[in-house]
Amino acid sequence: MLRLVFGVLMVVGLAACSPPLAATPTTAPPAAPAATTAPAAPPTTAPAAAATTAPAAAAPKPTAGATAAAGASSNNMDAIYAQYYDAAKKEGKLVLYGVGNATLYNPIRDAFIKKFPGIDVQGVDQRGRETREKIIAEQQSKNYVVDVAISGPDTQNELVQNGYIEDFSSSQTGTVVPELVPSDRKNNPRTVTIFTVAVNTNLVPPDQEPHQWKDLFDPKWKDKLEMDDPRGSGPGGTVLSGVEALYGPEDVDRQWAAQNLFFATQAGPLLDSLARGEKSVYLSASHADIIAQRQAGAPVKLIKPEEGIGITPINQGVVKNAPHPNAAKLWIEWSLSEEGQKLLADQGYGPVRQGVKAMAPEADLNGIKFLPRDDDPETFKLLGDRSKRWEDIFFKNGG
Repeated sequence: MLRLVFGVLMVVGLAACSPPLAATPTTAPPAAPAATTAPAAPPTTAPAAAATTAPAAAAPKPTAGATAAAGASSNNMDAIYAQYYDAAKKEGKLVLYGVGNATLYNPIRDAFIKKFPGIDVQGVDQRGRETREKIIAEQQSKNYVVDVAISGPDTQNELVQNGYIEDFSSSQTGTVVPELVPSDRKNNPRTVTIFTVAVNTNLVPPDQEPHQWKDLFDPKWKDKLEMDDPRGSGPGGTVLSGVEALYGPEDVDRQWAAQNLFFATQAGPLLDSLARGEKSVYLSASHADIIAQRQAGAPVKLIKPEEGIGITPINQGVVKNAPHPNAAKLWIEWSLSEEGQKLLADQGYGPVRQGVKAMAPEADLNGIKFLPRDDDPETFKLLGDRSKRWEDIFFKNGG
């Protein structure tokens, strides 16, 4: 069943969540990125589309061929590392865009540096749209800064289509859940991110938790809901599109417009608002962000509604004209190794390598349904011109 969900992710012509690439960058590219540091602390209509039931996506039973490939690759990792490490050490640096929450990312960075000393790793936490625009600016100005772009499939596909990603497929591709391997093999799988409901546990006790998306249409939630801006690529569009596909765009938009949702273009303000109790429910929270908040002591909890959750494969590619290409390839090879995938899973990421299990409950996909994805052809047709509809309904008065 995973194939139903992921098999269409890499269809080039349906990367509808992202706006088109800009012809001209809006700002000059930065001279160098700042390294990431650890942060301080209901409608009655019938469903329009059915959610997909997911098996344990991160750890399916591997086939004999995959098992053999995994073993052979694991035994040969030293040779693979040797292919890149000496040159990477001479380059001395690695710049990553889209590393995600620093609390989860920093231990991964530190483990890489410990294994491969002599490489200074700089990571920038930003959304896919920001990564896309920065890379456009760098490529057009020939001021090359980034080596690896880490993002969802929409951003990766656009960068590939425009020639901004080098043709590099990891030697570890055969160990990955097949449905998660990009069809063009120009970028590489890394992790899977869940986007779903998160609540402030001080404001939403267990007996009041929303167990279905339609529970959040109840007027009692008015002025208490927040979401990532759904326009463009990102979790807001993933979740809103999925719920619209289940219950019909008109009903969903009408119900949630009446709730006076608060929107933001960055996760930070939404996470802060939830943790402080300014809002009760975050509709498009990333499981990784909620893990970090929970570990920091915030009163937050991730909920996976019965109808399904939003899910996005996170891929990474070597950027064209990367200043440190060997370090970039070494990073990707290590990220997909058994060691790298276990480290990612230990930090709460959803692993993509067969046989590696998610460790954090927030990242567990066992028996969980998926919301319909907006890059499925039928869902795409159903949703129509989403950006214009959302602009008119949610933002026309400056919301």
